[in-house]
Amino acid sequence: MKHGLLRMSRVFLLLPVLFACKKSSTGSGTASLTLINAVAGSNILATNFSDTYSIEWYYSAMQVQYGSYSPYYETSSYSGTQPLKLYQYPDTLEKSTPLFDLRIDLLIGSVHTLFLTGTTSAPDTLFTTDILPVHPPQDSSFGIRLVNLSPGSGPVSVNIQGQANGSETASLPYKSITAFKTYPATSATGSYVFEFRDAAGILLGSYTFDGVNNDAGNNTANNLWRYRNFTLILAGLPAAGTTGSTQIVFLANNY
Repeated sequence: MKHGLLRMSRVFLLLPVLFACKKSSTGSGTASLTLINAVAGSNILATNFSDTYSIEWYYSAMQVQYGSYSPYYETSSYSGTQPLKLYQYPDTLEKSTPLFDLRIDLLIGSVHTLFLTGTTSAPDTLFTTDILPVHPPQDSSFGIRLVNLSPGSGPVSVNIQGQANGSETASLPYKSITAFKTYPATSATGSYVFEFRDAAGILLGSYTFDGVNNDAGNNTANNLWRYRNFTLILAGLPAAGTTGSTQIVFLANNY
């Protein structure tokens, strides 16, 4: 349990204090949130966690690029309903209209992911409460979950390269997410290649986990996946009427 709490305390975006709240309504503790930008066609998204203050400087705001997640950490004290506006750069002035204007409920000690999806003309979200698997030192393992954030796509299957289509999940509709699954991560494991396919078996995108760094001088290996948890995201728009695709697969590190 200590290992799990330690990882949870390190992971994700730790939310800023809500400046507009009175002291009597502000909780004591932290809540954690990861932002993942899978909005097809979006630019960099800049965040504002306050109803009271506008973004004074774009460069001082947290930024989430398309096909990426928030690599931001801040210790604070907060619980309750959190306002969150996300602006598509360069539309970050006081009178700009945010792409997202949200209210998210967070409890002290909770861990969440906010997946930003859809398109710039029809933005959408998927909000999850996350329970991260704990990987004991003796297990040498890591965890992965899969999510389909490709608007307009049909259900997709995911397999590990060399295995049958759908070996990891047979049907993953848009805005669906799997539970975390544990995989071995020893120095002898080698690489994992996850392949996302449509209903016809056409490859839409793939991601290679190749996290073993060999140190020739010390004749040892350092596995960069070990004891961690990740999310693999299918994003982008399907290419209609062709065998090609504008879809991408990218990784979010959940620690």
